[in-house]
Amino acid sequence: MCYNSLKEGGLVQNVKMLRGHTSASRGHIYHTAEKGAWGMELVRGIAASAGLAVGTVRRLRHIQTGLGRVVMSPAQEYESFCAAAEAARTQLKEMEKRADSTQKDILAAQRMMLDDEGLREEIERYIKAGAGAAAAVERAAGIFAGRIRALDNDYMRERACDVLDACYRVVEALDDSPRQILQLSGPAIIAAHEIYPTDIFLLDRSLILGFITAQGSVNAHAAQLARTMGIPAVVMAGEDFLETCDGRLAALDGNGGEAYLDPDEGTKARFSHSIRLSRRRSITKEKLREAMCVTRDGTRITLMASCATPSGVVQAVEEGAEGIGLLQSEYQLLAQSEAGEDAQVRFYSQCLVNAKGKPVTIATYDLSTDKQPPGFEAQPEKNPALGLRGVRYSLAHPQLLRSQFAALLRAGVAGSLRVALPMVSSREEMERALDIMYETKRSLREARRMFNENVPVGVVIETPAAALCARELAQKAAFFCVDLANLAQYTHAADRTQADVQPYFSVTSQAVQQLVGMVLEAAKKANIQTVLCCDSAAQPSMAESYARLGVRCFSMAAGDILPAKEYLMGLSLQ
Repeated sequence: MCYNSLKEGGLVQNVKMLRGHTSASRGHIYHTAEKGAWGMELVRGIAASAGLAVGTVRRLRHIQTGLGRVVMSPAQEYESFCAAAEAARTQLKEMEKRADSTQKDILAAQRMMLDDEGLREEIERYIKAGAGAAAAVERAAGIFAGRIRALDNDYMRERACDVLDACYRVVEALDDSPRQILQLSGPAIIAAHEIYPTDIFLLDRSLILGFITAQGSVNAHAAQLARTMGIPAVVMAGEDFLETCDGRLAALDGNGGEAYLDPDEGTKARFSHSIRLSRRRSITKEKLREAMCVTRDGTRITLMASCATPSGVVQAVEEGAEGIGLLQSEYQLLAQSEAGEDAQVRFYSQCLVNAKGKPVTIATYDLSTDKQPPGFEAQPEKNPALGLRGVRYSLAHPQLLRSQFAALLRAGVAGSLRVALPMVSSREEMERALDIMYETKRSLREARRMFNENVPVGVVIETPAAALCARELAQKAAFFCVDLANLAQYTHAADRTQADVQPYFSVTSQAVQQLVGMVLEAAKKANIQTVLCCDSAAQPSMAESYARLGVRCFSMAAGDILPAKEYLMGLSLQ
């Protein structure tokens, strides 16, 4: 199965299918810059990677290359573009050889973007109209990045940065001008309008104290890289500080999402003390990773990770996760060159192998009419979030569901697999899906294919309807996964990605907690597990409130597991 172009599909659709392991928003904070006492300036943003840093700020600027370009014939320009794109792909492949698992995923995704049929067609069209290859690449990249930023999900919007980064590499090859990376003479906090993944790869890691950006988000690949590398980062701090920040001393708080420019002596002393304590705590990090999460009163809490890729599973295990609470399989549609059954088997099997025997819950595709695989055409919907999505979409396209079930069952021999059905809102929907799984098993037997006969099937609770009929669902489901962010969004009718309705969006409101309580009660009566899935569960107040409500299993971003464990182990729930 091949991918469509990016005109209104292709890369845009592929990006829409990619929902990462840090996709939940951590809340909207309006950026400000405030003058404090003694000339100290407070810059507020959003925390993107935990940690503290004190050091000199160095500004990273992305300067457009290629001034004074000479335009040749369209045929020559297109030939130059093809050669430059190939050079860029080669560069990315070479970087992948030296990259860790998280970096490999990012670099591979950028290579795929360069291969997008729609992007290439758009570039070719501009070239035929008389534009030079570099100008055509820049224009197409800007348009496509704009389309992606118009999507309705924070995580997906931030893939626009990867489009620009990948195309920037092609322009560099066309101009025969390597990226002018910031030269650091000593440790520094890097400030920029936005950080590209390549910037992090090219900078001297040993000299990076932290990042602060005017734009970006917690879901941007640069933010992900910062978290995996242990670099404090603050994003969405606004443009005001950029013009005057270069060369100034700053105290960066990646935990609270703020920075102090020209900090006073008291602030510097406070940060330095906290940094020393953090280093001391890191010595015991290994012991914490190996320890079970048990509260002071003896309550056992299971901490799992949410992710989307085989490398994400590796990171989860390294961070001490007790399994994968929810793996969103839509990523597989982007990560593979085709989405046939055998490709799915390889993807799921690798996830299970990487889990090293720990349980892995894989959700079936959460697709909708605005994010669907090639070959499955559907009429556009005005509001896809309330339309044919999740299990509804799968039931409307049973062959897609049969293929995925077959792949999951075949891969299930490689490890401890559980399958979750997203967006289920009634028992009837689950029964229809189970019927298709039964038919799939029969077909596999007839074909004499090896598969796991006993894969548990559960549901993802995302709507008030699902929570309200949890007792009925528990009669069929082997477990529950509660997508807390979606449940809160549908409960309060407030889009969590829209800033002006953020006051109405709360994952700890009385209404949401009552719904979660109903799910917990139904699960307890049926003797099945409930997994609370939300990155926000790693926030101390969030984890505590739901632990006191009765949640005994959380699924969160891998990097949040140890801080959450440390906090929960210090609580008494009695």
